[in-house]
Amino acid sequence: MKLTKALSFAVIFMSGVANAETLRIGGTGVALGSISLVGAAFEARNPDVSVDVLPSLGSSGGIKALVAGAIDLSVSSRALKPAEAEKGAQAERYATTPLAIVTSSKTNAEAVTTEQLAQMYSGELAHWPSGQLVRVVLRPASETDTRILSSLSGAVSQAIKAAQERPGLISAMNDQENAETLENLEGSLGAVALGQIATEKRQLKVLRLNGVLPKPGDPSAQAGVFRRDLYIVKTQATSGTAARFYDFLFSDEAASILAAHDHTPVN
Repeated sequence: MKLTKALSFAVIFMSGVANAETLRIGGTGVALGSISLVGAAFEARNPDVSVDVLPSLGSSGGIKALVAGAIDLSVSSRALKPAEAEKGAQAERYATTPLAIVTSSKTNAEAVTTEQLAQMYSGELAHWPSGQLVRVVLRPASETDTRILSSLSGAVSQAIKAAQERPGLISAMNDQENAETLENLEGSLGAVALGQIATEKRQLKVLRLNGVLPKPGDPSAQAGVFRRDLYIVKTQATSGTAARFYDFLFSDEAASILAAHDHTPVN
């Protein structure tokens, strides 16, 4: 009898899992960690829902997938383009997180200046003060990180453009590849959002930029520019369950999760 009851319970349990509604979310890699953590909290409150966070699609790829009906919600690190809004996409910013200049934990360095960044990207400065080789990790010219870095100064902007043309430099196509490359490459130099470092538990060393360590909620002008904005995107066709997750992302519970992982919630 006990075995029969146990088997019956297992059948009921597995049936519940099989019948769980799957909520598919995809988009920019920098937001996947935070969405996964909030998704776990949402699942705890809604055991009939399974939140499936897809590998990085990029902001544009996630919005395209959403509009095409391939996913239920998307996450973006930029505001919508007019053409995306015309197709029915609706975006709302849910958090910000500072962008940090980083290197591998194996690199003997603690700080960098804007002038040094320009020299490192241009190849004029080839070694860290310790003597380790500087290994620049590039992002595509169209990426948000590249645009933000370029805004530091005209010299940095020109150096990054020149670096894009230099043979032999490493280029990372998405946020996860970027973070992993920077982790594993001694002497590496690049940029990663603090929120991604925290949510993915990345072993990266955050460098002081012009003497300042980035931190969430910093009101300074430099911090206002040097940050990643995170948006949740839906359409009019968004399901009831997806709409509930959308609302949950702006709840106090979600805000606490985000704030504990180097994000500044917007609510």
